Amino acid sequence: MATYPVTIIGAGPVGLTAAEILSYHKIPVRVLEKNDSPSKEWRASTFHAGTLELLEETGITDALISMGITADKVQYRDRKKGLYAEFDFNLLKDETKYPFRLQCPQSTYVELLHKRLKDNKYVDIQFNTELVEIQYNDEMVTIVTNTPDGQNEYNCSYVLGADGARSRVRKSLGLDFDGYTLEQRFLLVGTPKPFNEYLPDISYVNYISDPEEFLFILKVPEAWRLLYPINPDIPDEVALDKDNIQKSLQRALKTKDIFPIVERMIYRVHQRVANIFYKNRVVLLGDAAHVNSPMGGLGLNNGIHDAVDLSIRLVRIINEDSDRERELETYNAARRKVAIDYIRQISERNTKVMSEQDEELRIQLQQELAKEANDKAKAKEWLLRSSMIASIRDQGIGKLPESIV
Repeated sequence: MATYPVTIIGAGPVGLTAAEILSYHKIPVRVLEKNDSPSKEWRASTFHAGTLELLEETGITDALISMGITADKVQYRDRKKGLYAEFDFNLLKDETKYPFRLQCPQSTYVELLHKRLKDNKYVDIQFNTELVEIQYNDEMVTIVTNTPDGQNEYNCSYVLGADGARSRVRKSLGLDFDGYTLEQRFLLVGTPKPFNEYLPDISYVNYISDPEEFLFILKVPEAWRLLYPINPDIPDEVALDKDNIQKSLQRALKTKDIFPIVERMIYRVHQRVANIFYKNRVVLLGDAAHVNSPMGGLGLNNGIHDAVDLSIRLVRIINEDSDRERELETYNAARRKVAIDYIRQISERNTKVMSEQDEELRIQLQQELAKEANDKAKAKEWLLRSSMIASIRDQGIGKLPESIV
């Protein structure tokens, strides 16, 4: 058993997932969050089949499904020509209990986890607590935090950095965060007005190609969401102007109607992966370890997969005296491979097919995707990858290191 609690930096969806699984196995957990409450940002809104399977153990999956809506089809459309490829998740009925994308805002998932954990005797969640310093050795980790009441010092058996793309944990470890940031930004807008009144044949998830202003349209329980690029020359405040947002919605839906706006936020698009995901007893997961384009709904899911994989390993290390270094080496190798070979490839392909400027190449990309969608075997392979079932089967989750199988 651990002498000190496992301390998680960040009370977002990834950190709280790890707290849920560790506490389910009766491992004491301390969660430290710099803000004064769990995040209410909608941000990510897709849960894939592979993720729903991983969350079954503690009962999260059933609760989450009751709060979301299911999308069994994904459409690829051209802004001028309309639908050119459709992938039907019903092809996966013999592969998973969840042949769909579950559409549910990230904030709903965070709220669900927080409610489950706040009275859990194995979990201590502290808000308004910001990490200042980390020191570690082979026996434990010591951290210093700032709070409104002054500084605190904690001893920890492990520290998990789930504190986002600007992770102070990662920076404290001196790790590189290789990759690139697009000059282009994305603007996400939400409105309760139904988009299918304007585009009657759309599905709940739609990638729409256009060389000037591609679109990503999807449905969540509270609203329809529209994601589109912002010209690098346009300041954030201009892009967020209500009149400009109305014009973008009207262009996208070919109408002069006015739309009530329930959310608006700007995404800065990164494709980055840390050069290593751990040092000694300090481990990175989620956006602290890797960030990617939102095209594919993969970032949140990949972070949750990190949390499940790492939690399974920590349960073995703490409760079963499994070899710590071998477990964390395996975590690092598997999760980095998924981030680079699966997540990045899928999100980059989606972005390219939507935004390609060269007309001949754009048509070629669309034709290739249509051919995939119309071939049952290839469509199924595409669905297994996009639902993250393939990455779980190929790399495993919490898979025993080879040396201790």
